[in-house]
Parts: sequence; structure tokens; C-alpha cells
Amino acid sequence: MLELDEIQRIFQAQRSHRRVMRHTTAAERVERLERLRAEILTRQGEIGRAIHEDLGRPADNRDELQTVMGNLDKVRDELADWMAPLPVEKSPATPAAERIFVKYEPRGVVLLFGTWDFPIGMFFSPLIQAVAAGNVVLAKTSSMAPATGAVIEQIVRAVFDEREVAVFKDNDVTTPDGVRSTNDVLLDLPIDHIFLTGSPRVGKIIVEKAAQHMASFTLELGGKSPAIVDRTIDLNLVAQAFLGGKIYNHGQTCLSVDYVWVPADLRDAFVETYVAAVKRAYYDETGEFQWQRDGRFVDKRNYERVKGYLDEAIARGAIVAFGGRTDADNLVIEPTVLLDVPRDTRIVQEEIFGPILPVLTYTDEEEIFTHSDSLGKPLGFSVYSRDDAFIERMLDNTTSGGVTINGHAVHWAEENLPFGGVNSSGYGRYHGVWGFRELSNARSVFHVAVD
Repeated sequence: MLELDEIQRIFQAQRSHRRVMRHTTAAERVERLERLRAEILTRQGEIGRAIHEDLGRPADNRDELQTVMGNLDKVRDELADWMAPLPVEKSPATPAAERIFVKYEPRGVVLLFGTWDFPIGMFFSPLIQAVAAGNVVLAKTSSMAPATGAVIEQIVRAVFDEREVAVFKDNDVTTPDGVRSTNDVLLDLPIDHIFLTGSPRVGKIIVEKAAQHMASFTLELGGKSPAIVDRTIDLNLVAQAFLGGKIYNHGQTCLSVDYVWVPADLRDAFVETYVAAVKRAYYDETGEFQWQRDGRFVDKRNYERVKGYLDEAIARGAIVAFGGRTDADNLVIEPTVLLDVPRDTRIVQEEIFGPILPVLTYTDEEEIFTHSDSLGKPLGFSVYSRDDAFIERMLDNTTSGGVTINGHAVHWAEENLPFGGVNSSGYGRYHGVWGFRELSNARSVFHVAVD
């Protein structure tokens, strides 16, 4: 049980420390982040075991650590350039300028909410960029990944003074008005910026809370990210990409392929190719799904939610072309392919966050555009084609936070591209210099020439 006074004490200490962090040099910020790197690497084994406990992923999986190390490398190599004033060419209308430039300054106190699907990568990646930009950070780990959250707390406390970065778990907080959640108490503080990876439902709460204090915010919210396949592409390439795009982390990724469009006359060939790839990667010689290779649902609620989507679709006439078996004891649904799914079922309308792939077919590209538009603007979008004209039509008639062509979510991995959503899938951009700028205030400076 936390006391409200303790949270307020730390918050006030951070507010008082903002100017100190603002004046740190690139070298000083990098030094802090290099200490963070060393502490994370020291605890690799603990991190792996914690993720296994929370999500069932193999304890020796290092994917999230590789992402974090890549983030740290980028900041180490380029932060000094990012922090330098950005010269701007003056316009003819302002001849009196001696010089004009953009100066990047910290936003101040950043409230960071970690997520459970990638509890290490999606906590430390934005934290790294917040620290690189000279902010102080109040961070909250996800209650759905408690083992990993405990390791994160130990790492942060070993590296940072609480005036720079402080971590809270999902405790109840004693207040004069009764017991409240940590999230609610933190969101009532006059924070300068909020960073959330989560659902659109929670994103709306963040926007409302931010408005109370006129705080800025960055939201990564997911959505129905489709894949579009045309007849010019090798289906083996698509199937291989979908192993990571649909099944990785048991489908619990914000950029998971939520559904796929294929030409109607290629549907059966696509299903056959995809199923063969899934069997090779995830099934043993007896035909049993080896879920331990990649993980399970994070909790019973999410397992039952996705199972409910599946049961409804089948009851409404969807055909199970592959898979469909469920395991409540282990919180697992085997990789499943659905055909002839009614368009108004929840599995077509709602983000799945599980290893089920609805296959939709088209004879007219307009079907793709109309359906995609009806579901809002997703975080990601992928197109599989060798036809440049087809690719351009897909780009010109759809919208999303980002796009990968002939692969899955590679735009997310590229540190030189801005990453983020649009409208219901998010707000703001980060990664690389874009994250530094997102967590900074771009301050315009006009220096008048004086004789």
C-alpha cells in the first residue's frame, strides 16, 4: 500500500530537479544511459526468466534486449547532433534576423506507462528517449507483467536517482478520499507529458486526463493492421513473414497481422502455403502445437476474450481451415485460419491480439479500400506485391501509422523512420531522432541583428 504523500514527495522532487536535467550535456546523458545498458546486460538472465513467467516466452529469448541495445547505440552515436541548435534559413520577410534556429529543450516531467506484451522493450525504449531529451520520468510498470515489472524496478533504482527516474508498481494508494489506484493518482498530477502504449480505450482516458493540465502526450494504440497480398508475389515469402507477423508472442503485438486480403482465386493456395510454414515452425512430428516455442496468452481474461471471438465467428458460419483447438489450462489457442468470416463479427471488427488469422478475399480492390476505411486508421499496414502500380494504389487509397512492403513491420525496426499511429491508433512519433524531438519542445528562436 502506497501513501499519497510519498508519490507527491517524489513528484515535487522531480519538478525541482527539471532544471538540473535540462542543463546536462549530451555526454552526461549518454553516461547515464551507458550505466543503464550495463545494468540491463548484467540482469539478462533475470529478465529472461521474468518474461517467461509473465508470458511463457522462452527464457533465452533476447529479442527485446536487442531492441533496447539498438536504441542505446543510436542515442550514444547521435545525441550530440540531435541536441545542437537546428539552423533555419531566414525568409525574405524577416531581413532583420542575425540568425534563426530551433532549440530543443526537455518537456519536463514525463509520465511513462509500460505495457505487458513487450514489457522490457516498450518500457526502456521510450525511457531512453525521454532521458536523452533531458526529461525526468515518473514510470509505471504494467500490473499484467508483475515479474518483469519487479526486475525493471530493480534496474531503474540501481541506475537513476529517484529525482531523475522513479518507478511505481500497481499498488493501492491511500488518499484522504479513500483507496485509489496508482494510475489514477499519477494521472491527477500536473505532468508535462504522458507516454502510453496501450488500447484505444485507455488512450481516451489519457487524453481526458492530459487536458486537465494541458499536458502533451504520445499514444501508441494499435488497431486492425491488415496485410494485402496480390497475385505477383511469392506466397512462400508471405507465409514466412506471417510466422512473425501473426504468431510471434502468441499474436500479442500491436503490429500483428490482424487479417489478410488475398485474391479470391488464390485463397486456397495461400492457406496451404501458410499452414505448411506454421506446421514446420510450431508443430512436432506427432502434429502437436509446441506453444512453448513462442509463449501463451498473458492471462485468462485475454484468453477468454479471443476464444469468445473465435467461438462467435464459428457459430456465425466461419470455416476453420486450420487449427481452432484451445487449451484453457495453458492459456493457449493454436494458430488458426478462418475462412468465410462474416464481416460484422467481433473477430473482423475488433483488434484480435491472438494467433487467429481471418482470410478475406477480393476480386475488386475497392473492397479493400472500403473495408479498411470502415475500421479506422491502423498502426501498421503491409503490402505484398511486385507490381509497383498495385503498391501505389494501396498507398494512395488507405491510411495507417506506417507501412512495410513485402515484409512485416520492418518500418518499426528502422530507427531512422518515425514510428507511431494516427487517430484511433495513436498520436505522435518516436524512435531515433523522432523520439528525441517528440519528447522535447521545439523552441523557435529569432535573433534580431543589432548594430
